[in-house]
Amino acid sequence: MNLSRRSMLHAGAGAALLGLSAPLAAQSANDTNIAPRPPRLRVAGAEQPVRLRSVRIDTEIAARTALTRIEFEFVNPNPRVLEGELEFPLLEGQTVVGMAMEIDGALREAVPVEKARGEQVFEDVTRTRIDPALLSATQGGNHKLRVYPLPAQGRKRVVIRHAQALEPRSGSLHWRLPLDFGERLEQLVVSLRIEGGGAAPRASARGLPLPGFEKRGNGHAFDWSLQDVVALPLLALELDTPREPAVASGRRDGRAYVVAQVPVAVQRRPRPLPKSVALVWDASGSGAERDHGREFALLDAYFAAAVDIDVRLVLLRDAAEPVQRLRVEGGRWDGLRRALEATVYDGATNVGALPALPGVGEWLLFSDGLANYGGVEMPALPGPVYTVCAALRSDPARLRGLAERSGGRHLELLALRPEEARARLLERSTRLLRLSSNAATRLVADSPWPDDGWLTVAGELSEAQGRLRVVLEHPDGSREDLELPLAEGDGALAPLAWARLQIAALQADAALNRAEIRRLSQAFSIVGPETSLLILDRPEDYVRHDIPAPPELAQAVAALRAQAQQRRAASRSAQLEQVVRAFAAKQQWWEREFPQERRKRAPRDEAESALELHDAVPGQPPAAPAPLRSMAPLMRESQALAAGAAAPPARQAKSAAGPAQAAERTVIRLQPAVPDAAWARRLRAARPEQLYRVYLDERPGQLRSTAFFLDAAQLLFERRQHALALRVLSNLAEMELENRHVLRILAQRLLQAGEAKLAIPLLQRVRELAPHEPQSHRDLGLALAADGQAQAAIDALHEVAQQPWPRFPEIELIALAELNAIAAAAGARVDTSRIDRRLLRNLPLDLRVVLAWDSDNTDIDLWVTDPNGDAAHYARPLTHQGGRMSRDATGGYGPEEFSLRRAKAGRYRVEAQFYGHTQQVVSSATTISLWLSTGFGTPHQRDQRITLRLAEPKERVFVGEFEVGAG
Repeated sequence: MNLSRRSMLHAGAGAALLGLSAPLAAQSANDTNIAPRPPRLRVAGAEQPVRLRSVRIDTEIAARTALTRIEFEFVNPNPRVLEGELEFPLLEGQTVVGMAMEIDGALREAVPVEKARGEQVFEDVTRTRIDPALLSATQGGNHKLRVYPLPAQGRKRVVIRHAQALEPRSGSLHWRLPLDFGERLEQLVVSLRIEGGGAAPRASARGLPLPGFEKRGNGHAFDWSLQDVVALPLLALELDTPREPAVASGRRDGRAYVVAQVPVAVQRRPRPLPKSVALVWDASGSGAERDHGREFALLDAYFAAAVDIDVRLVLLRDAAEPVQRLRVEGGRWDGLRRALEATVYDGATNVGALPALPGVGEWLLFSDGLANYGGVEMPALPGPVYTVCAALRSDPARLRGLAERSGGRHLELLALRPEEARARLLERSTRLLRLSSNAATRLVADSPWPDDGWLTVAGELSEAQGRLRVVLEHPDGSREDLELPLAEGDGALAPLAWARLQIAALQADAALNRAEIRRLSQAFSIVGPETSLLILDRPEDYVRHDIPAPPELAQAVAALRAQAQQRRAASRSAQLEQVVRAFAAKQQWWEREFPQERRKRAPRDEAESALELHDAVPGQPPAAPAPLRSMAPLMRESQALAAGAAAPPARQAKSAAGPAQAAERTVIRLQPAVPDAAWARRLRAARPEQLYRVYLDERPGQLRSTAFFLDAAQLLFERRQHALALRVLSNLAEMELENRHVLRILAQRLLQAGEAKLAIPLLQRVRELAPHEPQSHRDLGLALAADGQAQAAIDALHEVAQQPWPRFPEIELIALAELNAIAAAAGARVDTSRIDRRLLRNLPLDLRVVLAWDSDNTDIDLWVTDPNGDAAHYARPLTHQGGRMSRDATGGYGPEEFSLRRAKAGRYRVEAQFYGHTQQVVSSATTISLWLSTGFGTPHQRDQRITLRLAEPKERVFVGEFEVGAG
């Protein structure tokens, strides 16, 4: 049995959605007047703000649980269709249990899907201009709602439903509803229904006049309607409750579940403190958002109780700083406090960098728990760990799991009165030791420690009647047994309460429990780290993407699904043969001898050049045309070479020698960008010893700018301040939680800096977020290869070659070139037996350039001009001397590849052009990464990488050049 504290999984999306909520943990347990921050609505490209016109909130409270339905109406005043993305935090203890969106005037229910799958389907569907909506959780209890379309000069309704257990405190039950939406509403309607015949609940809103509760049936009702609403305070509700056990049960999908609230008489006594303590202080960029006043007040109490104690201070960012040893005597910790007050908050959080520090008695970890860089799993620490969080945005499940596994406790400072926080840190108290039952299995509790004298326990009923046994341990070592009767009932919320508690317990070690978390979340429609809620428009959309249908479309979807399954099976079997034919055609190009002298006649037109390369690959669909492009002939492959044919060994050996020699006589020169922003000019003008201080001075005004951190890091690299450059660069991991585009940029820049070990965890996370994108597998494979992990690299690249990627033409061939080069370098150390032998052949090159970029639905073009003045690009994919450009990638991300087997002496100019985009979410710039290689696929291979930004469509920039010496 795994005991963990109450689920933080998904605090209510409904209340959270537009400023309705910040974590309850972010508010004092005594103060209902602390207003949470409103969330952020992103609608890029909107000339006029998309606004929230009205909100209607309906809440039913029964059996100590609140079920809330919130309906939002958005208005888009712009003349174009837009996509909206709402980022919002959640209240601890809430769980999203449903979503609906208006389609053709009626509300369509969402279905649960695997999180990465939901992202893939949403993005695919938006490209076809069909109505989808996606609600998903991000790191640290935050959520985002993506809605498309927001109709031009039209409206859109979205409904969110969430459940929440009422909070016991000071002998009463409490529930709060934040009403600050961050903007003016035309209308707000709040309706509350409370079941039970006791005294009327008490409502308050910071002195605001409120209507009273009316007696209605077997309970009470509250109705409140307002017009022209701006930033209302929190609505707080208090209910009297008898101090006696309460048990509820109900069925779902043929299974019965039970949930019980158990009152506990809690005993406390002071605990002995150690002679030495390790104090870990999260100094990452997000650490500046913590409430340091509350943290210092807790340390005051701790050191006053400890009196004399040795402290080992560790500042943790993207790396752990050297340990500082300090001494606290007589409870005075002035020196330590000054050190903490002088902390610079910058960089990401790498919990894997923590040192073990043997010999310390216990650990105090002050952090938000958002591990986003390097090793995201914390090493086993000797001794109990007390985790302390004072942040609005946090990952309490991670912190709680770490503390409870070690024998320590987790403290949410913003949810506790100061005296309660001190007691939890400095005292031993009654705890849950064991649960058992003769009628229930899979028992779980919200916490080993009673919350304000209450334990919540849930299980799956195996018998219609029975008993639950709760064994408690008091601070003096004595034990107490409590028993409750269990029986089946018809309550609707008990199954959901059990699932929520199970998921919370599993999240304490989420990496090991991902599959079970996913199964439970999908079975109970709970939004979490593994599951999202998705809405599609047409039956064929559910069939095409193999998504379960909502009830109203189930019949239509079932009729279409069998046909679609047959088509998918045929498509999978054809993929290998298509790739084999395309690879065979590439080998024919590689074996062909091209002239190197300057062309004596005028070049043929671009269409003829494109057709010269090869014939079309049967069954391979062409790439979508670039927007507004007048001519975009695609490179086509020939079938002239029989599938699997290979050059004679002597010919291969002769060909391979050329690129190795060329690498030794080729120089790569890159042209770094020089940004012209005022902050960039100031950074460039700073002396090396002042550069980081100037960066810190500019940082607060640039927290949302990837360009700022990339350019500041580049200057630090150039000034040979490598560690500080990595710290600055790591801020990208904190900018937007789970934004795979930003994570890819960061990883590519780390590879450019030679830090493959830091790039690999980021790219592993990208693959988790977007396994449906071949770039996720390819990027990870290349990083693994850079780290010397050849077998893992080959396996990742082989994944690209196995699946069809209709949006990304020829990415299979690009990955195969890299796979074969890695296999050739590794030799017998790697196993390629799983790969079709027809795909195994290394094709060494004198010169190779690969272009990739970070934006979806964006067209970037690679141009390479040889010494003859002959340019290879999307419309001219084959040059006179044999330079080969891969097929035009017009749909986003790339890659595009230029290959030249035998290079004549002279200069080769490399450029990139931002052709255009078709995004609904428009970014201010596109970041591109280029990889230039000489002697590719030989032991003499040399590589250089560069990262640049393209801001304007049609912009074409010089990236660098190869200088090939005479052979």
